[in-house]
Amino acid sequence: MPTPIYKGTFPVVISEATKYFDRGKIEFVKTQVYQRASVVTGSIGSSNSLSIDGKLLSLTNISVSTKDGLSEVTQTYSGGDSSAPEVYEVVATCSEEPISTHPAFTVSTGIYTPSSIVDAAGSANVNFDQSNVFVSFGKNAENNFFGVSSYLSPQVQYRRIRSTGTEPTIAETGNVGYIFDAPEGYPPTIGSGRTWLQVAVGIKNNGNQKTGSGQFEITEEYRGSGVKGWNPFVYPTFS
Repeated sequence: MPTPIYKGTFPVVISEATKYFDRGKIEFVKTQVYQRASVVTGSIGSSNSLSIDGKLLSLTNISVSTKDGLSEVTQTYSGGDSSAPEVYEVVATCSEEPISTHPAFTVSTGIYTPSSIVDAAGSANVNFDQSNVFVSFGKNAENNFFGVSSYLSPQVQYRRIRSTGTEPTIAETGNVGYIFDAPEGYPPTIGSGRTWLQVAVGIKNNGNQKTGSGQFEITEEYRGSGVKGWNPFVYPTFS
């Protein structure tokens, strides 16, 4: 295969492409051909390497391929818009829980009326051990409770996804495991008595490596409680 002929002065730019991703990330890829002895590249991780649409990007990847005295160099710059709009996601599901943890297991309460579960099954048909811990429903349990050991408890997950132009600090992750009455953003209404627990924080670096200006994507995840709220004796309350 003949050696390709490039017109112009080295380095020769053979392709440039800019990609715009969801949530503010920008990626710029540039491929140039150098004479092998004169290859010049930037330093990976260097901040403020390039500006696209007024957004500062950093060099995040370099690929070099050499043949017949020529080197093809592809450099990728990443960064983004620290003012990208926040994104909110809500997922409502059900998870299996022991029937004895149901809020109306022994006492009729709130929307669970007019009878508790024990009364609905017939208290004489509900078996407890010597420590008064529920064991099972007897074979004569009313309202189809015989054999029931669990129920599906509604669960709501709320995610807040945002961007920042500065390197996150410990404050971004320090509230995991804390109770929130109302997380920031636009969480759904979950009813009186229910609270939120921050269960996860994810930080995604979109270009500025360890220091400098760029774009970080932060995802906060919260889980809605049952009707009694998260137990403040188990989890601290955010204030």
